Amino acid sequence: MNKSNPVPLLRIRHPNTPEIQIEWHRDVISIGRDQLNDIVIPHPLVSRRHATLEHNEGAYLIRDLKSTNGTFVNDAAITDPHVLNNQDVVVIGESEIVFIDPEATVKGDLPLFTFRRVPDSDILIDDGAKTVHIRGTLLDPPLTVKEFQLLLLLFTRQGNVVSKEEIAKSIWDYEVFDFNSIDALVYRVRQRIEIDPAMPRYLVTVRGFGYKLIINPDSGQTS
Repeated sequence: MNKSNPVPLLRIRHPNTPEIQIEWHRDVISIGRDQLNDIVIPHPLVSRRHATLEHNEGAYLIRDLKSTNGTFVNDAAITDPHVLNNQDVVVIGESEIVFIDPEATVKGDLPLFTFRRVPDSDILIDDGAKTVHIRGTLLDPPLTVKEFQLLLLLFTRQGNVVSKEEIAKSIWDYEVFDFNSIDALVYRVRQRIEIDPAMPRYLVTVRGFGYKLIINPDSGQTS
């Protein structure tokens, strides 16, 4: 490495594995679950092509590729390309990537960082593989197509209420629909994901408005 023009470092840490450190030489570094990525994170929370690290006109940034479960920088979800600063922590799945800006560092050992998990989620959805994990257990047999579509729609809305009209248009592509079919679909999904379907804690009804998904009711988180 040319000492007059040092490159950034990436400190990568996966749960229960030794930390690794790589130099950022390329303009684009791909991250995802697929083995063809430059940084592979084999975890159900991670999409096959999840995010990219990009060097653009002197700036170093992270870009989320419309992943199912999101990309976080310093615990905040990003929606637009995010410029990285020294010691920023990118969280993807349960892995961390720490950006080390050589222009901001001093001589000596790089400081240690504390491993942080993304907010716990009872429900993990892999849109690419069409799989659902509930409290760490894979749903087997898998959900039907419409059951999966409903759960994914509610999951991607980040705990917001989704109306029956929107569910009908998104899943059946109808402007007007017999809402009894939606109620029946919700019932079937609850039978698969709830501990007690008669007292749902995840897929809840907001009377008069629609439904929303609470991915970790015990922590009070709704997204």
